[in-house]
Amino acid sequence: MVRYNDALDKDESGQSETQEENLFNRFPPGEEHFLTTPSIVIDSGGRIIVWYLPGALTAMIMKDIHGATHSMSGLLKHSITTSKITQWRTNRSNFHTSPDGMVTPGCINISPAWFQQGREKHGFLNIDPEDSFSLEVSAALKGDAGHNITMSLQRSGIIISAALRVMHPDLYWAGMETQVRLGKWAARYELDEMHYHLQCWTSVFNVVSIICNCWSPPHRDPKCRPAAFDIMTTAGRYHPVVMDFMNLGIKFLYDSGSMLASSCRLVRHYMNVEEGNRIVTAWYMRDSIHNFVGTPSTEYAKYDRVNM
Repeated sequence: MVRYNDALDKDESGQSETQEENLFNRFPPGEEHFLTTPSIVIDSGGRIIVWYLPGALTAMIMKDIHGATHSMSGLLKHSITTSKITQWRTNRSNFHTSPDGMVTPGCINISPAWFQQGREKHGFLNIDPEDSFSLEVSAALKGDAGHNITMSLQRSGIIISAALRVMHPDLYWAGMETQVRLGKWAARYELDEMHYHLQCWTSVFNVVSIICNCWSPPHRDPKCRPAAFDIMTTAGRYHPVVMDFMNLGIKFLYDSGSMLASSCRLVRHYMNVEEGNRIVTAWYMRDSIHNFVGTPSTEYAKYDRVNM
């Protein structure tokens, strides 16, 4: 996968069929697999590429996710704002309505401290927060309603962090160090709202996306580091869905309660859901935030280093 990553453009979105065909021909997958039981996928160098944990979420955790998402209904409703095909994450044609009105379609990003789109900057702790390229609390968390959202995500944040502690210990500690440094930076500059959310934020990940009743086309997430993991979970009531990791030749049964961890830069993936109620939480780290506070990058997780 190291050579595969070297062949990717910096901002590889996975949506150029010509580019993806070239990559597929250069790095053809082996035999195809359809996985339905807990699995770990490794490359020839022992690097862990995917963790797949069906049934990882209990009924209580999924109920908690539903409750948290319900409190975000207004934000989700107003997140679908564009008709541009290139912006598929908020394109209304990619969302379907809830059959019983229990889930509001939409996609929002939540973070206690991140760079606004197009304003990412590498730096260190003494960067003035008045700089227009400095960190901010995400729009979804601003105001009193944002306090409730942060609290509603606490249980999920703990579960996801515990999972990462097993899957990728070095990344877990890098995430922990980053959150502590961010808290000190926010306190130093008296950024009270950011400091509050960082104190209540229980995840070692910087950002979580809440995605409801959405179909995703084949894509990559270019801002994910190749050696890092994003963790996705799914909850709800819907017909069986398959998550396709296209360039690996692997498909996963993506039932409610499943957890998938991978580098979404390395893996071109998609799934198709057109009915039912489905809530996806996608937890990820932004390398620019780690750079901002001077947290060193981590290497790939290796199979022989996993705490089984």
